[in-house]
Amino acid sequence: MNEIAVLGPSGTFSEFAAKKYIKKFNKNTKIVLYPTIKKVFDAIGKECELGIVPIENTLDGYVQITLDLLSQMNLYIINELVIPVQFSFVSNNLNVSHIKKIYVQFKTQGQCYNFLDQFTEVKIITTASNGESFEKAKKGILEESAIIPRHILNAENRFPFSIENVTDSENNETRFIVISKNIIKYDINKSYKTSVIVMDAADDKPGMLSKILNEFSEKNINLTSIMSRPTRRALGKYYFFIDIEGHYPKEKNIKQVIDKISENNTVKILGSYSMI
Repeated sequence: MNEIAVLGPSGTFSEFAAKKYIKKFNKNTKIVLYPTIKKVFDAIGKECELGIVPIENTLDGYVQITLDLLSQMNLYIINELVIPVQFSFVSNNLNVSHIKKIYVQFKTQGQCYNFLDQFTEVKIITTASNGESFEKAKKGILEESAIIPRHILNAENRFPFSIENVTDSENNETRFIVISKNIIKYDINKSYKTSVIVMDAADDKPGMLSKILNEFSEKNINLTSIMSRPTRRALGKYYFFIDIEGHYPKEKNIKQVIDKISENNTVKILGSYSMI
């Protein structure tokens, strides 16, 4: 089962990230493409050993479906990698004013907002992946266009009209996580980040989040990010996703804080992992 589950079709940034991961570890690993992030999660530990999914973008923030699936499934983050992300615009019509449809992946829209804002009379069609947007444009229908990963735009993939870069920032990046059924061994030579979810508070009162954050502050533990997501069980009820600088449970102060928070909350450890 030496395979990695990745969001497809071919050409996605997820596939690009998987190739970088394989090259880094010199793994003899096969990439298996799936149509949705949910199907990638479902394949991990069953059809594939690992999975690689996007979790956060510079311009468009967290990938909400990834956070929700991490809260629901018993999987662990074992690595993270960050790759630069730039997009191109392609059209099957030389006259941009004749375009009627633009295919754009659901997270790509927020990364190319300034460019898309000019198309007031064009139908924006959301796709599940950048690869799907590319496949739609490849069909060659004259009134259709797409925003695709810039690395796909090459001599083999030519369109009647294209703009090389339509991303809102030259510094745009996406963070990907590598997910497994199993945790990884601690390596004293590596720097770690720990991701946790704080959920199902027994004492859900005003100031609960503040108390949780104060526990970390008192131990001088740096939090690199915090994100809330609705539990979907009641209005105003949230999970808190927290990224911590350091390793759980090897670093004593981190273990002490999480143990303290766990007295009144359910804390799910998503993994301690390093960047590659």
